Amino acid sequence: MSAPPEIASDRQVSVRTRVFYGIGSIADGTKNAVFNGFLILYYTTVLGLPGTMSGLAIFIAMCVDGISDPLVGSVSDNFRSKWGRRHPFMYAAAVPMGLSFYGLFAPPEGLTEFGLFVWLTSFSIGVRLFLTLYMVPSGAMGPEMTKHYDERTSLVSYRWLIGWTGSIFVTVAGWTYFLDDAENTLGQARLEASNYPALGAFAGVVACLAILTSAAGTHHLIPQLRKPLRDGPIFSWSRFVREIRTALRSHSLRTVLLASLFAAAAMGIDEVLRTYMSTWFWELHTDEIGMLSGLSLIGLVAGVAMVRPLSERMDKRTAVMRLGTFAVLWGPLLILLRFAGIAPENGDPMLFWWIVAHGAPLVTAVIQIAILNSSMIMDAIDENEFETGERQEGVFISAITFTGKAVSGFGNFLGGVLLDVIDFPQGAAGAAVGNVPEATILSLGLIAGPGLTIFYLASVFVISRLRLTRERYAEIAAALHARREQP
Repeated sequence: MSAPPEIASDRQVSVRTRVFYGIGSIADGTKNAVFNGFLILYYTTVLGLPGTMSGLAIFIAMCVDGISDPLVGSVSDNFRSKWGRRHPFMYAAAVPMGLSFYGLFAPPEGLTEFGLFVWLTSFSIGVRLFLTLYMVPSGAMGPEMTKHYDERTSLVSYRWLIGWTGSIFVTVAGWTYFLDDAENTLGQARLEASNYPALGAFAGVVACLAILTSAAGTHHLIPQLRKPLRDGPIFSWSRFVREIRTALRSHSLRTVLLASLFAAAAMGIDEVLRTYMSTWFWELHTDEIGMLSGLSLIGLVAGVAMVRPLSERMDKRTAVMRLGTFAVLWGPLLILLRFAGIAPENGDPMLFWWIVAHGAPLVTAVIQIAILNSSMIMDAIDENEFETGERQEGVFISAITFTGKAVSGFGNFLGGVLLDVIDFPQGAAGAAVGNVPEATILSLGLIAGPGLTIFYLASVFVISRLRLTRERYAEIAAALHARREQP
């Protein structure tokens, strides 16, 4: 079969448009940096809220995402305005999301334990809800911008590159400016509650500006984007339920979503525990943690540069399976070397570079897996149209955004629970570096290293069941092209 026009000649997206499309993902990157790097630390170790309650608050917010993400996707699929289906939601999300970030780190003094739980739950929902209002409509533009199998991978690559860069920027700023330790006060600034409101305000400004810049920079695309395919109300519960059922009948969506959720759980736990590993297991200073986050750009850039050539040499499913297998084998290696007495001891200048050398290839693999999973869901949208006649960009893309937010939802929940399981101290006094029992630190390393391989193995197994290969997509694209050419 000859290559269908959608693959061979569908329009390439300009670099300018890719950049503006990607800038908005800085908001998601900011959320990941805050939720994964600082939020559990602030509420559990600084304010003394039990880890299980902190994790539960964020998990509740993730459950709200489970409804709000497809709901916003369905509404934006059918919305009508002079600014199209997507942009009104994107503009509306910016300022409320910024304010929610600040509120997250500015609870009133004197709140009870339950009051802290309610405050964390409420503002976590706020941040994630307004992120949904931006990310789902914005992401739904992607499948409309190009149908090219490999161009979609490049488009998503820009989004992940810029979003992760934003996450790294916020993380580095957090450790090296807002929570910077003075010399010989290892861990002290991390335990000062007064340092966190300014961090929340900074994160809110970054997220707000990113959303507004992306919405304005992609505004010119509105005339090119699809209009609603049907007349009728913008939203109805019966249609929403039918759309969800139709989407979940897609074997490809179910497979990619389940595989992504396993990987997201592992990534979320790793992100939460990474702060504790850096402080109490490796005993790094804040400037070292900030530098470590900055140097992860090496793996990020390498992953983005390599992912399209990789997907061109093999189909996306095969690439994800091989990358996942590598992550399973490589991920726990450094911690196992420490247990074996081979890795440098804490305080040795070489330890930092061992951590860098171990982390860069892992970041490269993880970013490629994330890009390819997002690209596969774009392909599943076309498969769904071929099989059902329905075009559901918003509903399908909500699966991507939900999976991304599950990194900090389900992962944070499990991370908080695990901190309680290993009896990690709560409150600034008991958690000072040097006060945490050696057995607790050992348990922390076992969970953050070998323990997470279970989730990655499950993800690799699930994605191996995917049937949507490059060849299958070529057949679908040809059939859809022929269908659209019919009078």
